[in-house]
Amino acid sequence: MSGFRVANSIRPEPTPKRKPTKNKDYLAFIHELPCCVSGRYGVEAAHLSCAATRYGHYGRGKGSKVSDRWVLPLHPDEHRRQHGMNEERFWRAARINPHVLALTIHGLWSDMGEDAAPFATAIINQTLADAGALRSREEV
Repeated sequence: MSGFRVANSIRPEPTPKRKPTKNKDYLAFIHELPCCVSGRYGVEAAHLSCAATRYGHYGRGKGSKVSDRWVLPLHPDEHRRQHGMNEERFWRAARINPHVLALTIHGLWSDMGEDAAPFATAIINQTLADAGALRSREEV
């Protein structure tokens, strides 16, 4: 017999109920970043609605908001597209794991505050490059 224990459940029941964390300073930081889908500036804060329990995001209930931890910078055109279609399909088409990116950007800001902007921008650019969507300066 080995010395480890298997967890009884993959998903906690019931789903955690908490008031979403809101932070105007974090949202202001998000507005400084380029769009994580197009690389353009002039973004809106786009909250993720689709759940991803493996990352601790349990979605949002009817009429409820989601924590600002689950926000990404999206250009208004992309934000409208995100809301105009199935959200999971939107992110798959963009070839982005939005939960990992949101947690990464939030973690950088939590550790560095406003000084995190160039690091978050570099991560967004790397994400765009990985997805084959990094544009030249002339295109942006």
